[in-house]
Order: sequence, then structure tokens, then C-alpha cells
Amino acid sequence: MDRISFLPDDFLLQILSLLPTKDVLTTSVLSRRWRYLWKLVHKLEYTYCDRNAGHGRFVSFVDRYLLLSTAPVLESLQFNIRRKCSDIEIGFWIRTAVKRGLRELSFDYWPHNTINEPSKLPQSLFTCGTLVVLKLTDVSLVDVTFPVCFQLLKTLQLSCVIYLGDETPQKLLSSCKILQELDVNRVKNDNVTVFSIKVPSLQKLIFDGKWGTHDGISEFVMNAPSLKFLEINDCSNECMVEKMPELVAANPEAIYWNTDNILSSFTSVKRLSLCLAEESPFPTGEIFHQLVDLEFCTCETEWDLLMYFLKHSPKLRALKLNEYIILVGLLYIRRYGGIFGARIDHWDEPKFYS
Repeated sequence: MDRISFLPDDFLLQILSLLPTKDVLTTSVLSRRWRYLWKLVHKLEYTYCDRNAGHGRFVSFVDRYLLLSTAPVLESLQFNIRRKCSDIEIGFWIRTAVKRGLRELSFDYWPHNTINEPSKLPQSLFTCGTLVVLKLTDVSLVDVTFPVCFQLLKTLQLSCVIYLGDETPQKLLSSCKILQELDVNRVKNDNVTVFSIKVPSLQKLIFDGKWGTHDGISEFVMNAPSLKFLEINDCSNECMVEKMPELVAANPEAIYWNTDNILSSFTSVKRLSLCLAEESPFPTGEIFHQLVDLEFCTCETEWDLLMYFLKHSPKLRALKLNEYIILVGLLYIRRYGGIFGARIDHWDEPKFYS
């Protein structure tokens, strides 16, 4: 321990930042050198899952640590809460962190064995000019007052969030002028019928909307011209996707709306992983000039779409088929050779399959 104690403060703080906050505090008893070092730790992590842990004890611990912390900037604050906490308690913690120049907030709130109501976060969070990363799980944005402002936010994650209506997601996204990464996981009856993502700066999107409906109706609209990576799992009734000329990799799965619209926006991709519905229509007239790697899956023995890609992807080098359907697919290719009678001359059947 003496050797460690002689290390520079910056190095010791890096070590402490890797530990859960409750363990960081215990280091204060190691020696005089460590007595106040915990106050300078700029990454805090709080977990409240144990049913035997007293509520008052947990709240007091978080209150005390945040108030006594002297770190010049709070780099990261993470909450993983599985027991009931009040909006007043949560609001105090977040307001305190915002005043400390918070750069990253991860708030995961899902109390067990209770009638779960999404947490309401303080308004000050939505005008935090220092946030770079924001991850929210099981929160309500119904009472948020717009406009909001996230000048530096680059990464946003919204999981099981309740909105006021269709306008809320887009109002939130429009406040993120330099947003680069967005991860959305919708929940049933989130009050959104048309989910719109219109972010010019967005480069990576992960969208899971398979449970996201309002009264059984759901539409998806996307305009992200700078997007480079897309992963989407959605069953919306309607979809409208604008061209994505910079898209490099895409992974659409379980899509049951107008597939031709979204596929026609993928013509610039180099890597494409498809898991689509039966009889997905072709993106008429499109050629996938850059496509090199294709992974193909369908729950039905519908192979015309695969043949379309084989014919219209001149640079295709790698094809991965779902194990369940690979035999049927190869028999189809071997027997029919192409789409509408057209042969696929550049397709060489591999000798080995994995």
C-alpha cells in the first residue's frame, strides 16, 4: 500500500474511478494519504438493487457524496436503481450534478415489485450545456418544457421513454445540434404515433421500435443524410426514409412496412444484413454499387429478393445465409439461376458452407 500511496494523485484517481462509488469511499481509511482523495473522483456510480439495503441509507449516502465532492468537473454519473426512489430525491441528485459541470449521465430506473411509473427528471437537466453523453431508461418526458438545449451532446440513448406526443422526440432531437449517435428503444403506448428522426449530424442510429405503438398504430420517418451505420428493428405500419449517401453499414430486421423505400436508401452501403418479411418488394431500378458483404435471412422461402441483390451488386464478395434456409436457397439458385429467368453469371457456388 505504501508504494501505491506515493503515486501521483491523477494516477490514483484513475484507479478509483474504475471502482463503484461505495467502494471508493472505503479507501479513505487506508491512510492519511487517502483520507480526502475520494472527494476528487470525477466518475460516480450508484447502484440500488438490494432489497435489504435501507432506502434512507442509500439516499443519505448519495446526498452526502455529491455534496462533499470537490472534483472540479463531474465527468460521469451513473444510476442503476431497482428500488423505489422519489422524483424529489432523484431531482436533487441530478440538479447537483448539473451544477458541477456534468458531462455524462446514465440513468437506469426500473424498480422491482412496484407499480412502475417512469421517473420525472428535473428541467435543469434539459438545459445542461456541458452534457456530452445522455442515457435515459424508464423516464417520462411528458412534463418537460420546450425548447431545451444540448449544445455539446453527441450521444443520446432513449429506452422505454414516455413522451407527451409525436412532437416530443423531434423537439428533443432538434435541440442536439451536433448529435452523432442515437439509440432508441421504444415501449408500447409511449404516446407517439409518428416517430420522426431528423438529425443532419447523425452518424450512427440504433432503433428498436417493435414494441413502440400507440393504439396499435405506428409510423417511422427518418432524415439523416450523414448516417454511416444503421441498425433497425421495427414493425411500423408506414415508413419514410430519405436517401443516406454516406451509409456504410445497415442491419434492418423484422420490417413489415414499405421495404422498397428503405432499401432504396441503402445503395451506398458496403455491408448489409437483411432480415425481412415475406415477399419484400425490390427497390426498382437501384444498383448497389458498393455492396461487398451481404448477410441474408428470411422467415419464408422467398428468394427473389436475394436473387435481385446477387444480380445488382457487382462488387459483392461475401454472402452469408441463415443456417435454416441455406440449403433451400442454394437449390433455388442452382435451379433457377436468377430472377425472371436472368442468369447470375458472376455467382460462383462455394464448396464449403458455414
